[in-house]
Amino acid sequence: SHLGTNYCPGDEEILEIQTLVAHTALQVKRLDDEIAGLQKTVHKLTDERQGLSAYADAHRALILFARRLPVDIIQEIFVACILSHRNCVMSAVEAPILLGRICSSWRAISHATPRLW
Repeated sequence: SHLGTNYCPGDEEILEIQTLVAHTALQVKRLDDEIAGLQKTVHKLTDERQGLSAYADAHRALILFARRLPVDIIQEIFVACILSHRNCVMSAVEAPILLGRICSSWRAISHATPRLW
């Protein structure tokens, strides 16, 4: 092979090299097209997987144990979250305000629990 040398090909070799380069460029183009198609497929499958995962998560949430706890138990848990070693500060990052920001049912429970306030 003359690659990496100062060899100067003749006219006939130049035609062969040009044909080789053109053929190789077509192969590269074919591979690029195939890669692009596979990337689209991967993207589509990833989107589908995320959708199914979100669907399963949403339905899994319906059967969580915490959803089946009686309200009085949840109220006791909420009261236990109040820090007893200092005065209650109405802060969005602490109980009881934080508990009421989790979901609408927790908000209703926290508002219906006088010991939190």
